Amino acid sequence: MTFQFVNQPLRFGLYEPEGLYLHCPLAGHPKIAQYWGENSDYYAQFSYHGAPLKGHPGLDLLASVGSMVLAVDRGRVVEISVEPNGFGRYLKLEHSWGESLYAHLSEVQVEAGQLVNRGAQLALSGDNEGALQPHLHFAIRITPYNRFDGWGGFADPLPFFSSADLQPADEGFASGVQLFSPPPMATERAGMRRP
Repeated sequence: MTFQFVNQPLRFGLYEPEGLYLHCPLAGHPKIAQYWGENSDYYAQFSYHGAPLKGHPGLDLLASVGSMVLAVDRGRVVEISVEPNGFGRYLKLEHSWGESLYAHLSEVQVEAGQLVNRGAQLALSGDNEGALQPHLHFAIRITPYNRFDGWGGFADPLPFFSSADLQPADEGFASGVQLFSPPPMATERAGMRRP
């Protein structure tokens, strides 16, 4: 039996969440530098809404500075901001199924409130002022979500991509050789607004 739900829109063009298939957030076939949940000991020193992180809350995709960052699905730009010593310049899109977050950007090419189509150019990737190896941090929240769950409400985005969209990490990652240092998160302080 084969399932057709990815190609069968519901009323008003919405899709069942379990049929969610995301467009790749970078052109080409980017390489994964850090998977969801990795480096749990490292990320435990950072908290999200007061809860220590259980691991890396997204995917890090290697990207040359200036690479086009693309919308993974149709949505509305709901936040454009900067988190110093953490996500750097970032933006969030709101979708019928939840949110997507794109971080470590150099130039944002959309405006808050703007509706964007799937695959539309949102921004250019950056290098967080030279402090990190150039990459795009990408994360999703699927409604309903809980920001206090130790993941900041984020879910593993990898199952929602085609296996042809992304390249696995280099062998060096699997063999324990650290080719990509995990980037820090901003240290949480009272009154801080997290993306």
